[in-house]
Amino acid sequence: MTTTAAPAPAPVAKQPARRAALKKALVYEIVDGHPIYYKGYKQVLSGAKTREEIMGDSSLQAWLKLRIAMLLFQQLQTKGYEVTTGEQGLRIGKRHRRDADIAIFRRENFSLSPRYAHFPPDAVIEIDVDADTENASEMEYIFRKVADYFAFGLLKVVWVFTQEQRILVFSPDQPPVTLTWQQDVDVITGASFNISKMLAESGLTIEV
Repeated sequence: MTTTAAPAPAPVAKQPARRAALKKALVYEIVDGHPIYYKGYKQVLSGAKTREEIMGDSSLQAWLKLRIAMLLFQQLQTKGYEVTTGEQGLRIGKRHRRDADIAIFRRENFSLSPRYAHFPPDAVIEIDVDADTENASEMEYIFRKVADYFAFGLLKVVWVFTQEQRILVFSPDQPPVTLTWQQDVDVITGASFNISKMLAESGLTIEV
């Protein structure tokens, strides 16, 4: 009787290599040469979730990013600004990069480059926290990121929180201002948004 040999197991070296490649793909930002991973990356490494499950936006987050960016573009397109969205990469320094949800650049500081932006936008809008903050709190992560932005040359950072439905507005050398979604948010001169008004005009409601 002829027996068929079982297939040889994959070389042990390949599994760590695949894990290392996957972990590298889960890097969200790099700060002082150290990686910051997407929130939930450990569940991906354990096989409990896929990359897409932790890296994708919720419908609410995606809608806010697009609608706020569209509104700001309409307000600023004739005033010498460019508005980008979709995790705009910012090269803060050597081995130091941050990702912004929405960025407003002066046109002279913007170029259609295949690389991360080397010049600072005037303002950034963030929607929630995508990073795994490890041993730090989310607020510690936010304040460090805002400090990096201001050191880079930004003039305003707006952080929108979808669960609490509140907004923090940061300006250099000033305490943050807390706003509700019912209040107008002044981003830069001539550009503002109001989430409650945007929702009312769309006719959409947020699921609980």
